[in-house]
Amino acid sequence: MIRHESIEDYLTRLASGEPTPGGGATGALAVAEGVGLICMAARFSEREDLAAEGEKVIGACLRLSDADERGFAAVADAYGLPQDTPEQKEHRSAAVQDALAEAVRPPWDIVDAVAAALDLAERVLADANPHVLSDVGTALGCARAGLTAAVVTLLTDLSPLKDETLADELRAEIDRADRLTERADAMLARVRESIAG
Repeated sequence: MIRHESIEDYLTRLASGEPTPGGGATGALAVAEGVGLICMAARFSEREDLAAEGEKVIGACLRLSDADERGFAAVADAYGLPQDTPEQKEHRSAAVQDALAEAVRPPWDIVDAVAAALDLAERVLADANPHVLSDVGTALGCARAGLTAAVVTLLTDLSPLKDETLADELRAEIDRADRLTERADAMLARVRESIAG
């Protein structure tokens, strides 16, 4: 599992020619790193309560990185099923749709994790130690990267998806991610202003 790998081992796998891990898993890890910085900033600002909340988000993101890798692998396996006969084509199509319906869950949940991360960052920034503002700013960049990963992954899964109800839900989640990106950008602009004095 990704969460138990060394950073070097993970990056070696990421750079390989294998289809997993990919963008979704990487996005989840980016959010986890960002929340780690928020936890550090919280502790330097004497907000252990916020750091404890952040540690739960980190754990969720690590689980999401593993879930995304499994989900994408299942989609790849489904696309690799034989389709030489009408029955095989029908089975393959159903398997692809089933796998896609599961694969959208981790990137969907990344958006939730980023929402939690931004809430934590906002609360830390309300009374932050000025020496950790750059760390919070970096955390916001990580959160934004996670949102980008979630959106492009959801868009990729959305294209072949035939379940229109689920597709509509994904479109709504993509819109939500775009709004969260705007929020992260606005927060980062405020951090930059504070650092610049």
